[in-house]
Amino acid sequence: MDGPGNDNRVSHARPHVRSLAAIMRWLTEPADSLPEPLRRRSRLLAWLLLFILLLITATIVLVLVDNPARDPRRSSYIGLILALNVMIFLAFNLNRAGRYSLSAGLTIAGAVLAPWGSLIMDPVILQGDFVPLTYVVVPILLSSILLPTGITIAVAVFQLVALALIPRYYPATGSINWPSLLAFVVFTSVLGVLAGIIRERDLVQIDWQTSLLVQNAAQLRDLSIRDHLTTLFNRRYLDETLEREIQRAARSQAQLGIIMMDIDHFKRFNDKYGHAAGDELLKEMGKLLYAHIRMADIACRYGGEEFVLVLPDASLEVSRQRAERLRQEVKQLRLKIKNQNMGAITVSLGVAVFPDNGSSGKALLKSADAALYLAKRAGRDRVVMAA
Repeated sequence: MDGPGNDNRVSHARPHVRSLAAIMRWLTEPADSLPEPLRRRSRLLAWLLLFILLLITATIVLVLVDNPARDPRRSSYIGLILALNVMIFLAFNLNRAGRYSLSAGLTIAGAVLAPWGSLIMDPVILQGDFVPLTYVVVPILLSSILLPTGITIAVAVFQLVALALIPRYYPATGSINWPSLLAFVVFTSVLGVLAGIIRERDLVQIDWQTSLLVQNAAQLRDLSIRDHLTTLFNRRYLDETLEREIQRAARSQAQLGIIMMDIDHFKRFNDKYGHAAGDELLKEMGKLLYAHIRMADIACRYGGEEFVLVLPDASLEVSRQRAERLRQEVKQLRLKIKNQNMGAITVSLGVAVFPDNGSSGKALLKSADAALYLAKRAGRDRVVMAA
């Protein structure tokens, strides 16, 4: 019957489900230091190891139920299973620590030990109960999933040679159809090696495609935040980062300078020399700004012929000096288009500083823009500080 009581039970159960899912993610999440292709392999290995631990637990229960308490085979099998449990647990922790290859190798070693350990402890297997020997294919299959093809071939050869030598030293195996057992292992080994080759090729393809997607995403991101003409950051990027830089400066009680720069008489320059010459001038301005900024600075094309520099940890005087140096450098530009000298270039600059001239990005840009306007009204080719 539906009702409030049932809803409460469902709502109480959901946090437990979410908690279990969080625990499983924590158990199977690879180390952050691993590259992404290896992280995928590590995640697969973690799930395999958890499944193997579950099987080992079930095997212990089966041994306890199937063998009488005083049967010596019981204690022997329990000891072998516990040893395997320790190996798998160690492999699991190595994998979580980022040691994928060592963890995978230990997992394969445990899978090899299981059937041969059973044979050493219980020779009765060779008198007809040969089913445990069929488990020699498990490490071959695991190796084809976890390790390179060469190692899979080595594991398969070892298992086959060991099986082929058993009838020579244990004549009692005559009651077992040994050729059929060997054929089964050979057939499984060939399938495992082929699967390993296909897996490696697929992983190489997946890794290549993933790398290509990451590169394309980075290029698209770069295109979305860069001005295509000057390769400086664009206004969108400025809007995204300026507030963050102001918050960082506020937390560290530091100053942050803003320089807004405008090319003087740019429209007249375009009308006289053409838009192609104007584009070349903008490109040269981008190169000049790149050459005169620090690693922490942010240079943006604000729009048209306007540029903005964000100067973290720059005081009012430092920002003014940087602006004055830029003004002088621009006057040294000698731009030529088709061997024609474009004449002297000048810029007007407005300077504002956080927190004196604004506590937000919008207010700081408004103060710098007002200072730039005053610089242009006062005759251009000058630096003006925000009030």
